[in-house]
Amino acid sequence: MVGDRKDKPGSVVTRTRLAVVCLLMVSLPLAISSCMGFFQNTAQAPTLIIGKPALSGNRGEVFISVADMPNNGLASIAIDDKGITFDDIKAASVEVEGLNGFVVLASDFTTTANKGCLVAINPNSGSVGGTIIKVAFEVTGANPTFGIADADKGKVELGSALNTLISTWDLSSNETDYYAK
Repeated sequence: MVGDRKDKPGSVVTRTRLAVVCLLMVSLPLAISSCMGFFQNTAQAPTLIIGKPALSGNRGEVFISVADMPNNGLASIAIDDKGITFDDIKAASVEVEGLNGFVVLASDFTTTANKGCLVAINPNSGSVGGTIIKVAFEVTGANPTFGIADADKGKVELGSALNTLISTWDLSSNETDYYAK
């Protein structure tokens, strides 16, 4: 018969329903908080990200980005002569463009073979995270590379929007993928 099952306190059905409701009440807040990053205990260091070259025919481009920049964000970047290395790229074709408020003041990729430098600023505000520079170029070989070697990290100066030097930062180059939280 249909009415033989009892929903009295202490019955198996009532205890099962109570267990399911309690499980949902505990797991839902934990699931939401983990998606929001509450369980990540380590702070990410400020990072300069040099993207992988994206190719289309004989043209290519690389994006330079930042993540987790302190002191109201990055407001200036200066990469000293020979700080940028590249290969299989026609140096005379390199065009540097500032993005998201950044303005390129100077760049040179022709003086020294396969080496370059640039200076860019954001006169209005800093960038805590996002793309700041686009580099477009003509490809001359099968595997173009563009980046900053770890050994050349000392040739890069990062300035904050509070007019202070960002002295401690990480470099994420085209050999590794970087994911910001």
